Amino acid sequence: MKAGLRFIGWIGAASVLTAGTAPNFIGLLNQSLGDTFGSVFPAIPFAALLALIFALRWKELERILASEGGLGSRVTTRIAGIAMVSLLFALEPLTGLTVETSGIAVVLTFYAASLVINPLTTRFMLPYALVYAAGVGAPAALQWAFGEPLAVVSSLLSGRMVGLLGFPVAWQGTEFELVSRSGDVVSGVVTPGCSSIISVTTFLGLLALMHLDLKKDLRSTMSLALAGIAVLTLLNSVRIVFLMWIGYEDGANAFWGIHNWIGYALFLGFYLAILPIYSRMGSRSYKSEALKTGDPYTPS
Repeated sequence: MKAGLRFIGWIGAASVLTAGTAPNFIGLLNQSLGDTFGSVFPAIPFAALLALIFALRWKELERILASEGGLGSRVTTRIAGIAMVSLLFALEPLTGLTVETSGIAVVLTFYAASLVINPLTTRFMLPYALVYAAGVGAPAALQWAFGEPLAVVSSLLSGRMVGLLGFPVAWQGTEFELVSRSGDVVSGVVTPGCSSIISVTTFLGLLALMHLDLKKDLRSTMSLALAGIAVLTLLNSVRIVFLMWIGYEDGANAFWGIHNWIGYALFLGFYLAILPIYSRMGSRSYKSEALKTGDPYTPS
């Protein structure tokens, strides 16, 4: 009971200090979701996995929260947290310009607030805060840099799949048009936002969080990362072809109706399937852990 109250108090106090940056993020997120449902906005699966990690590692976190030595302990860390919160509040007019920068500001404010409330959370929270910030912010930059080429790749793969399925779609570059069975004309463009950038970067960020938490061997993580990139690129083209097939069978309204949700069904399903696969892959060896920690290692 006390442990639960302590956790609720820590979350509540950190959330209160975060409140200055959160409202703007929520407004921008609501606006963004209408445009990005089809390819999954990364903040949502990241937040879900962080909640899962906290639940799985509750005992460790509870020990940390229970070990605080009073308000006079680790004053330097608390002051640094207060300074970081104050700076993020002051920068809110700039960080609030995009949903990505606003999301990063929210998670960093929460991290800084946790330092003020309990400085012992510094090391526990830092890897997750950094990976979350990178995972939310990186997709926009990568989409700007590589979105167009990936949109072309997605269009080519989708065109090949459509050819195998045998329903008529006219392609011109990344633009497509088809006539449904009911006579509706369905047309669209495979934009950088429709490429696999967001789903891939979200997957890599989630994999990084799991790597930190499950302490897997780096080779296993890298192997799964490369396989996941290939699968997600293919899966994104499957998503596009499925949308086209829906449009061909049921018309434009059905096409645009399901467009906003199919990405979550496919990509979140993929992320959930990865969890048990990755959990069974090789962990770091005892020898490597012993070398890092300085513990004695005796070969078996």
